[in-house]
Amino acid sequence: MRMFYRGLVVTVLLLVGCSAEEPTGPPLEMRHSVSDLMAGLIDPAADGLWDAVGTVWDETGEHHWEPDSEEDWIAVRASAMTLMEAGNLLMIGERPPDNEAWIGYTQNMIDAAAVALAAAEAEDAEAVFDVGESVYNTCNACHSVYWV
Repeated sequence: MRMFYRGLVVTVLLLVGCSAEEPTGPPLEMRHSVSDLMAGLIDPAADGLWDAVGTVWDETGEHHWEPDSEEDWIAVRASAMTLMEAGNLLMIGERPPDNEAWIGYTQNMIDAAAVALAAAEAEDAEAVFDVGESVYNTCNACHSVYWV
């Protein structure tokens, strides 16, 4: 009989523990649409990465630029961090039009931006330039499906 009561107590405790409500976080008020995030955060951050390093040739010759001061590298790091965190914003609330594909594309953007952040933290201009293609490809892949 003791085993029965012990089993009953354990069962009741498990049921009570499993039925507890999940804790809620702070109130979340999303004030901006996906289009707003693209125009105000994501596009400027991507441009910050793409414009950080480059080379052009014109009638006066070759012109190369890359970050050459701590302020320049801070700006590149900020662009990468903004892309990463903006990706998180794209995945919350009512923003995802579906769960699987949208989340996958967004995670790819976050992953590419993480590589860009590592390159910026290393102050490796060539790596920042190279990862720009990955960032572009993640954006382009998503836009080919979800372009508004």
